[in-house]
Amino acid sequence: MNRDSALVAVGVGAAITVAFSFVPFSSVLGGAAAASRRNGGYLWGLGVGTAAGVAAAIPLDLLFAAAFAVVEWLGFGVPPSSPAYDLYLAIVALLFLLYTVGLSALGGLVGVWIRANTTWDLDPVARVAEYGR
Repeated sequence: MNRDSALVAVGVGAAITVAFSFVPFSSVLGGAAAASRRNGGYLWGLGVGTAAGVAAAIPLDLLFAAAFAVVEWLGFGVPPSSPAYDLYLAIVALLFLLYTVGLSALGGLVGVWIRANTTWDLDPVARVAEYGR
């Protein structure tokens, strides 16, 4: 597989988002790393950042669901017997997706801007290849 392909960029961005998920706004880091891997416009960066956020949302959803179950077990939130429980779940899921995918898309725009306007190198794959393992 070509290291400069969009699929590799999405994978790198998603991996960075998941690896740094304990850091607030790690989605921005993942999106920026994904979009800065090759020269592209802002629309390309937005697309790659969004795709990286969607790819990262899948494993993060498992962590989120576990944390959500613990919070409900502790008695916080809306009880499952409540008529508003479905609305509560929809709002929580929407906020999760907005945070993960939305901030990753924003990171894609930031990554394109960094690539175009600075000399910073955010490509982790190139760094590993440059310095060896």
